[in-house]
Amino acid sequence: MNTELLSIYLNDHLTGAMAGTELARRISRTHPELRALADDIEADRKELLDFMRQAGVEPRPHREALGWLTEKAGRLKFNGRVLGRSPLSDVLELETLRVGIEGKAVLWRTLLKLNSFDETRLERLTRRAESQAELVDQYRLDLTPQAFNSLNVSGVDVERTFTVAATPEGVIEYLRDFSRAEQWDPGTVSCTRLDDGPVEVGSRWRNVSSFLGRKTELVYELTRDDASGLQFVGRNDTATSTDDISITAGEAPGTARIAYRAHVEFNGLAKFGAPVAKLALEKLGTGTEKNLIRVLGPVR
Repeated sequence: MNTELLSIYLNDHLTGAMAGTELARRISRTHPELRALADDIEADRKELLDFMRQAGVEPRPHREALGWLTEKAGRLKFNGRVLGRSPLSDVLELETLRVGIEGKAVLWRTLLKLNSFDETRLERLTRRAESQAELVDQYRLDLTPQAFNSLNVSGVDVERTFTVAATPEGVIEYLRDFSRAEQWDPGTVSCTRLDDGPVEVGSRWRNVSSFLGRKTELVYELTRDDASGLQFVGRNDTATSTDDISITAGEAPGTARIAYRAHVEFNGLAKFGAPVAKLALEKLGTGTEKNLIRVLGPVR
């Protein structure tokens, strides 16, 4: 066998595997229910590295770096939004992931023909790729009507994903009371409950924040509260702010993975300030991540 050609072939697929892994992670941040898929795609990349070691093929670090950069560059595509995440992003990203999975299935079938690798293992990986492709296809088709029927809105998005040393139940219990935003949201000056009784969907808070050097007041409402996370929506005359917090079990026992996404929709003339607001929100997003890790516990 021409090992030089095999090395080129496997390293080319390693580039694609790295891009696919990063894309799957990104998709799972928006759709936590696809995290198991992202984990499988990461495991497939490790399988490829193992085959390369068996064949005496040295992974070329710059090829993996290229795959990482390819995924990041792919985010610059036009999707109908300049600063925010478009509903069309879901469809385009899932289509791209679907193509990558098919390429991976072709790789496993090619290695089978070489008769130099574990046949049973490659057949298992081929079946897994086919199952992944079916899942992504179905998920994409389910999202398509929603994506193309979405209102033509504009806004800015900030996303952060991180792990804390607390159980998912403990994280939800802590974050459910939005008045605690004073402890973890770097922009919050004060946050006061407006109603009484147990915190539940429909509970409301008056939040006073400092943003771009000015104080702004929004009334927030808890609009989703379930085992997978929380959603708070805040409104005033100039903006609507939606905080989506998805929470899943972390890899280590007693830890939780938090996918935090803030979307701010500006009204009227405030829309012209969106580019500046994006920079400020990115800074606040970084501060929010640091503060939540501090109050909920860092993973050692």
